[in-house]
Amino acid sequence: MNMRYRHRQSGMTLLISMVMLITLTLLGLTSIQATRTEVSMAGNLREADIAFNAAEAGLKDGENFVGATTSKNTYTDPATGLYSKTDDDPDYHKDLTWVASQNALTVVPHVKEQPKFIAKYLGDRAQNNAALLNIGGYGSGLPGKIVSNFRITAKGVGQTDNAVRYVQSYYGKEY
Repeated sequence: MNMRYRHRQSGMTLLISMVMLITLTLLGLTSIQATRTEVSMAGNLREADIAFNAAEAGLKDGENFVGATTSKNTYTDPATGLYSKTDDDPDYHKDLTWVASQNALTVVPHVKEQPKFIAKYLGDRAQNNAALLNIGGYGSGLPGKIVSNFRITAKGVGQTDNAVRYVQSYYGKEY
């Protein structure tokens, strides 16, 4: 009798087992791919954060540089990253622009390239327009401060060239 039942089996258990095994394999492969994608995204976010922090360090050094200058006449040489108000704005996305720039003093560890900054003198602004008049010392007694305005742009690079961040600030200073 046992022999008769064996001949009647159609292999349904084997078929169901194979379908389950294929399903579990596909589920495992999908989760591996999702994990790879998430790890890649986390690495890219880390790289972007490193580049942003480097750019912030460069920006802070640029603001300190402008704060320490004693004359707005310092900003006359684009070849050193110091632009006057009559100079054209540089293209910040070109590497050649950053060859002619100021190196930040802050050393950022684990980056491919140390941060840099460019400072541009934008002109003066007075709280009182009459304060800009000074003919023979006549306008020097008028109230109001004259503030020289600057735009500082910094570039930060992460551990590789894949993440580059630019930050800008405007800085006002009395001379």
